[in-house]
Amino acid sequence: MAKTTKAERKALDAMAEAADAAKDAKKVAKALPKKPAADVRNLAAEAADAADASKKQVRKKPKKVAERAKRAVTRLQKATTKALAKAEAKATRRAEAGAAAAEAERIEAEAARRKAEAKELRKLAAKAQRSAEKADREAAAAQAEVEAEISADHSDDAPPARRRAASRAASPTDLSALTVPQLRARARAEGRTGYSRMTKPQLIELLT
Repeated sequence: MAKTTKAERKALDAMAEAADAAKDAKKVAKALPKKPAADVRNLAAEAADAADASKKQVRKKPKKVAERAKRAVTRLQKATTKALAKAEAKATRRAEAGAAAAEAERIEAEAARRKAEAKELRKLAAKAQRSAEKADREAAAAQAEVEAEISADHSDDAPPARRRAASRAASPTDLSALTVPQLRARARAEGRTGYSRMTKPQLIELLT
């Protein structure tokens, strides 16, 4: 049996490396897009072919066999690395685009929610304004009614002393049935002073 030379061993090692590289590249190609996957598979086939040199070729031209296998491995590794980098960059861009779309959707939803809240607040403000205006009209009407009643009970030309006497004739029970605005209106009609800040009991005491 002929002894294997150093050059032959190098050739065999290069062929084994090419075979392993071809096998690994085929696995990687399954995860790549169509075009780069086809390129990687073609180069893997070349590496596999370089790894399939005959014993006769190894014995006669070991250096050439080794160089061919090494070149095939180098081309295959470069192509695989490049394809993987492109695929990773594409996946990153796709993920970033998805995140941007999700963020845009979130912002749009938030804007819609705030718009709805603002619309509801405007409705509530308008309702409160209408209620306040209604309360003002009712208060003015009540004030006018009180003043009309007082004017009917006390003529404008009656002397203040007479009006005070008439007021004193009213019992505290009768005065307690009146509201604070009504009591103040009566005090004003009688020519009293200092009644604007009085409480209801103080107004009753003033008018009795």
